[in-house]
Amino acid sequence: MGKVILFAQQKGGSGKTTLLTQIACQLIGQNKSTTLIDVDPQRTVTSWFDTRLQKRGEAGMELIESSEWRVSGDVRRARGGSDYVLIDAPGNADILGRFAMREANFAVVPCQPSMPDVWASEATLAMLTKSACDHAVVLNRCPPRSKAADEAAEALSETGAEIFAERIGQRAAFTDAFLKGAGVTETQKSSKAAEEIVALTEALVKEVG
Repeated sequence: MGKVILFAQQKGGSGKTTLLTQIACQLIGQNKSTTLIDVDPQRTVTSWFDTRLQKRGEAGMELIESSEWRVSGDVRRARGGSDYVLIDAPGNADILGRFAMREANFAVVPCQPSMPDVWASEATLAMLTKSACDHAVVLNRCPPRSKAADEAAEALSETGAEIFAERIGQRAAFTDAFLKGAGVTETQKSSKAAEEIVALTEALVKEVG
């Protein structure tokens, strides 16, 4: 049975969907069969997937457009045929909590390195803890040469949340790849951005076992 990883963040602008698609591309680059499940009403993952199909002719992964009411069945079907199932969760923490406990092996919580983002993450972290869903925070869109990420990590540690040591920078390469329906590990393999995604994916795979 495949491992189910939830990408969850109540606050918008965290880079949740971009991070999910980057990790998905790295997984398929390792020949891991991967299914994306889009539960977010904004359907950004679906738009990215459609772009990938148009620009590359094939996606190399599967996509399921789901909803709060269908996600349990969709996840069960997907995990039977994929090594990894990545879920783009809705922003609503209550909806998130209702299926996180039942369906996910692990949740990734992207957080930008600012105190408002740290504070806004507390509802998501509390819901995942209440749901007994293992999870960890990824500091995402970290600016270069700034103490902001260290300060955010210190504040997050006070909540008891696990924090990935691997951080993702604020890099144009991610935006460029996303607009092409691709990952930086496909478009800029030797870049710092690709290094970061490879490292984070390795750490995530170890977490889910």
